[in-house]
Amino acid sequence: MPFRMSGQVVSHYGSAAAEIAVCSKAVGLVERSEIDLLQVSGKRMVLQRALAGAIPGAVPAPGHAACVADTWCCRVGPERALVAGAAGAVDRWRQVVTRAAAHTAIAVDARVLAEAEVLSMVGPKARAVLASTSLPDALHPGGVADGRLAGSPVSVLCEDHERYLLLFPEGCSSAALNNLGDSGRPVGLARVGHEALAHLRAARGGASLNG
Repeated sequence: MPFRMSGQVVSHYGSAAAEIAVCSKAVGLVERSEIDLLQVSGKRMVLQRALAGAIPGAVPAPGHAACVADTWCCRVGPERALVAGAAGAVDRWRQVVTRAAAHTAIAVDARVLAEAEVLSMVGPKARAVLASTSLPDALHPGGVADGRLAGSPVSVLCEDHERYLLLFPEGCSSAALNNLGDSGRPVGLARVGHEALAHLRAARGGASLNG
């Protein structure tokens, strides 16, 4: 199955009902062109203080993520975080972090990654797909770890054991997409549109970016 990032939000690929079934029994792959990525970096304590401006009292430790108002703050390392969410929410985070840095004279770099791309994997076989690639798969809910897929850097966020976000800060190459498609084919991975994702989200009470 060929995979290409379209840059457009796709409602469905023929049948939303069939795609909901894929997510319930196997694993669906969703292109998330509506999600922006903000990268925030700086010295460990400096980054901690800057992020506290947007998420006071709950800044995640390295290797962990926190969700606030449907936006994930992923502490991918001691000196680097990725914020994933809708464009408006991500821009508000950028403003808050930048303001906190300015008020305290701390050196923090906060920038929206123009080339970034995001994928969702949803379904009971999602972890099996990760395990068949070089990506980290032993993550607990709220855990995040860096990896590479066919040369593309990627941060894997576990929302829960059936829902993962793949954050590609430099974009997802065709080789990486094909690798993911090949790895997922044996367990029934298929493309899924946003209509199925919205249905799953409503059924779960809208608790995450993945539905």
